[in-house]
Amino acid sequence: MLRDETAFRSLVELSSDTILLLDPDGTVAYANPAAERLFGRPLDDLVGEPFGGIVTAEEQSDIYITHPRLGHVATSARSTTIRLSGIAYTAIYLRDISERIRTEEERLRQFSVALNAVDQGMMITRSDTSIVAVNPAFTAITGYSQEEVMGHTPQLLRTGQPEDRESYTEMRRILEREGHWEGALRNRRKNGEIYEQWLNISPVHDDSGKLIYYVALFSDMTDINRLRQLAHHDYLTGLFNRAALQLHLDEELRRIARYGGVFSLIMFDLDHFKAVNDSYGHDTGDRVLQQIAELTLDEVRDTDIAARWGGEEFMILLPETDSDDALVLAERLRRCIAATAFPETGSITISLGIAAAHRDETLEDMLMRLDQALYRAKESRNRAELAPTPGPRDM
Repeated sequence: MLRDETAFRSLVELSSDTILLLDPDGTVAYANPAAERLFGRPLDDLVGEPFGGIVTAEEQSDIYITHPRLGHVATSARSTTIRLSGIAYTAIYLRDISERIRTEEERLRQFSVALNAVDQGMMITRSDTSIVAVNPAFTAITGYSQEEVMGHTPQLLRTGQPEDRESYTEMRRILEREGHWEGALRNRRKNGEIYEQWLNISPVHDDSGKLIYYVALFSDMTDINRLRQLAHHDYLTGLFNRAALQLHLDEELRRIARYGGVFSLIMFDLDHFKAVNDSYGHDTGDRVLQQIAELTLDEVRDTDIAARWGGEEFMILLPETDSDDALVLAERLRRCIAATAFPETGSITISLGIAAAHRDETLEDMLMRLDQALYRAKESRNRAELAPTPGPRDM
């Protein structure tokens, strides 16, 4: 059939790769000498056989064949169309990758041994991102066993939330471009709970530089975020605590010192709160403070910072807000609380002091003016008082 194709024969018969030519109906029309070694069969046995009859299975770009002595042999495969003597043949190029597979399996075995020694969640995927191994910490964090995730992709863990899709897309983009990614990502446990994790994804290549695995190492940030929440928020009301507000105040002071502008503070406390505790008990007093915090959050803007300054004293930081606008918010909050019927105590009122920051003023001086304004407001109760603008000596 190919007696006249001497150029083709001289090219392929010296190749160490197996080369098959399939005629249009998929029958083997030619096999080079390397095919005899790969298949363990004489060439005359291969020619004339349907291609599907001499391979065991096909998986993506790999083909598995059965050698009479070696058993299953994995090969990489690629194909192209060539025209000889006016006939279009499919050329199949096969390369034995059994040794590479054995090396990968040994590497995976070594990874699997290391998995159990890691207290963070660990997941290994092939280059197509199908999961091949996870460790006990992965199961503890996600709720999925190894058997449940094997063969799946990490998409199984995604939240399905629209706001997280861009994070996944960006992660994939960076991973493809740089080969490595690290950052925070939200995923979903088997029980449906969404949690945040810190994730590190690294590639593993074989000796030829081909990507064979991704190794993902991750930590559950739930406890870390909970500790961060406790460190920066008041345990009773859930508002920012004094230390956290101090950090925001320092940041605002640096901002206006560098760029100019203004911010304001509102300080308020509950009128006659000692009488509430004495008459109804501290548990009732705590519930009142919690309700005051909820009402405050309902009135402030998303950009404002509400904090419990101490005891029954609260503070609101209003970025880029002058004293006049701060007074408007203070009055709105005062009226809201005065109009609220508290279930156990009836009506409660608050007194408020308001002060706007000045570029050359220290925080201590501003807080002193604010405290003085609050003191004047409390002289008559249930009112808001603006602090005076600092004079030259105060600046």
